[in-house]
Amino acid sequence: MVSSDRKAWEQEQRRKRIVDMAEAVFFKHGYDGATLPAIAEAAGYNKRTLYLYFKDKEDIFLAVVLRGLEGLRGALKHSLEKTAPKSSRLREMAAAFFDFSMEHPEYLDLIMAYESRYFVYHDRTASVAPDSHRERCQQASEDLARMVTAALDAWMAGGGVKSDLTAHQLMLILWGQIVGVMKILRMRERNFEAAFGIGRRALFDQFVGMVERALIL
Repeated sequence: MVSSDRKAWEQEQRRKRIVDMAEAVFFKHGYDGATLPAIAEAAGYNKRTLYLYFKDKEDIFLAVVLRGLEGLRGALKHSLEKTAPKSSRLREMAAAFFDFSMEHPEYLDLIMAYESRYFVYHDRTASVAPDSHRERCQQASEDLARMVTAALDAWMAGGGVKSDLTAHQLMLILWGQIVGVMKILRMRERNFEAAFGIGRRALFDQFVGMVERALIL
């Protein structure tokens, strides 16, 4: 390995370590509770070293969020690739979202924080560096919306779906419903089945079935 290649490799390893350690800090304290000194201490560097790789706390936060968005995007993409009938795509995507939320709840929390703070829903006019973490998060989130919208559009185009909404509008409604249900299921993690007489996954599947029946003619 030549000297320049080794230097680039070492820099990438430091950058990755910062993101790894920052991830743990953001998972524990959330965006508002996490601080640059805490991230630097966790990574074993000083703040000056952090600034060699990231602009500020926001930039580090977005690097962590990008991991979550790419993981969720990959999970939904896989669910669509293995599904044959268009009518079952809602169930497959919902199941993938459930699994991701249960396996990576901290990522979901950070994604929600990102959506409320940084995601631009319309009329993006501000100049953002093409390969910045902010732009890559924006693109990943837009990809998620397009993926779900396209699946819904294909399902609706086949007929048999009753809705006055466009596929894009329906995507937003379903996203809100599923995120809301998942928040409730996660808040009531302990003794859920003893309290409600049904498991969390089984109740979630019942919810998805209700949504399906409400949409099918």
